[in-house]
Amino acid sequence: MNSLATLPILAETLVPDESARGVEFIEMPVHRILNRCDSPRMPFRWTINPYRGCEFGCVYCYARYTHEFLELRDPMDFERRIFVKRMAAEVLARTLSRTPIGTDQIAIGTATDPYQPAERKFKLTRSMLEVFARLSGLNLSITTKSALIARDLDLILAINRRSKIQVNFSLITLNRRLQRILEPRAPRPGLRLRALNLLARAGIKCNVLMMPMIPGLTDAPAAIEGIIRMARKAGADGVWWRTMFLRSAAAKRFIPFVRENFPDLADGIDALYSNSGYAPAAYDDRMRGLFDRLRRRYGFPVAHEDDGAPLQPPQDHRSTQLELSI
Repeated sequence: MNSLATLPILAETLVPDESARGVEFIEMPVHRILNRCDSPRMPFRWTINPYRGCEFGCVYCYARYTHEFLELRDPMDFERRIFVKRMAAEVLARTLSRTPIGTDQIAIGTATDPYQPAERKFKLTRSMLEVFARLSGLNLSITTKSALIARDLDLILAINRRSKIQVNFSLITLNRRLQRILEPRAPRPGLRLRALNLLARAGIKCNVLMMPMIPGLTDAPAAIEGIIRMARKAGADGVWWRTMFLRSAAAKRFIPFVRENFPDLADGIDALYSNSGYAPAAYDDRMRGLFDRLRRRYGFPVAHEDDGAPLQPPQDHRSTQLELSI
């Protein structure tokens, strides 16, 4: 494991607004950018995350645990100390030249958002798409909350002519006030839907990922139906869901957040997650029935998420390596 002290801080890349928020960008050496996922539950076999940490600061984010591998155990470090894979595209090109990928899907953005604010400056995701655009016969997916992906429509179209590519937009609420406190620096829902519509009209397959469903906050039937209705209007091909997974690193951020902002829900969340990081099976069964009915109503395919839908990466770290190797 690399010591944090050995990783150079990119002080010259900070702009005033980022400095005011206390965000650090730290260059991380890249020896491997393409990581294999061996979980049979996942539709992808390879994962790419050009950044480690995410400025969007979503309070429920399961991936906060990845900073603990760098001995950063304050859950807020995940959104304040962003690790930048400066040589990601070069390493990717070398890897693809000698790794037999075939038609196995490569998923970009399984742990952190590839279009988070840092991408405007560092353009790591765009540089990797330039690599993919020179190749053919690939099967790619991108998962993001950001409308910034529209910037790269030229490359996405180029990839789509020679390979398969789909884009997954994460969207768990249309309520702007709720979204702002759950996802403090993520783009507002309307911007995501507009970006989805732009890509869909250009012929790119797009999905909406309602992940995670947060008990008591985002799981009201009317709210879920609103998102599914807007996804249909925007031109999405599919809508998929997953209940919140609350591993310990995420709980250190999420539980105090709930107690401060939604005290009436705190005991209910504690009860649901008292014995496991997963919600009880009965809760998932109820949500599954609701989603199946609503997807049928709006003409979306109905397939259970365990059957190979575009999901978050598996949360059992024993089954796959999700984080970028250093």
